[in-house]
Amino acid sequence: MNKPLILVTPTATALPQWEDADYAAVDGGLEILRAAGITPVFACGDFDSLKQPLQLDSLPVGCRILSFPAEKNESDSQLAIEEGIRLGYGPIILAGSLSGRIDHTLANIRLLSWSYPDLILQDDHQQMRLLQPGSHTVSSDWKHISLFALEPSCITLENMKYPLSRRNITPADIYTLSNEVGEGHREGTIIVHSGKVLLAESNLS
Repeated sequence: MNKPLILVTPTATALPQWEDADYAAVDGGLEILRAAGITPVFACGDFDSLKQPLQLDSLPVGCRILSFPAEKNESDSQLAIEEGIRLGYGPIILAGSLSGRIDHTLANIRLLSWSYPDLILQDDHQQMRLLQPGSHTVSSDWKHISLFALEPSCITLENMKYPLSRRNITPADIYTLSNEVGEGHREGTIIVHSGKVLLAESNLS
């Protein structure tokens, strides 16, 4: 399908705008999409965060329900990601995934880091992506650009305020925190020569 899917979690406060994207609900994210007048392609979870009990006859036409018990091994977000992948969507954007409970946020970062490398974690003012070997572009629209190695990695940073050339970094390093695109440039380039690196982009102060 190669079409973006935005998974809306209960902690999402704004809906990301992606061209030609479909929307799906994670648990109480169904209420957010209802309020916005958007029909999700599916709604997934145990629905314990809904303000009112789930009423199947009140759902928008065309919305499939994937209901799971509250006691399970997977998070609602993980189940929704799996369904999006099964349907052939990509990329998958998890809206509201960097807000709310810290354990949920850490779980989402682990899903990105170790299970779903094409996932994008996003909230109103920041997002996270996984960078694997290759060349990647970052925009000056982001005030703060930080990198965190998940394993021993080698990176080059070009057109950045703090450039690097084939620098080896490890998971213990944090000096790659709070970079930005260099003055006079609209974009910077991150080259991952080896390893894998988390990219955090933020507009928070």
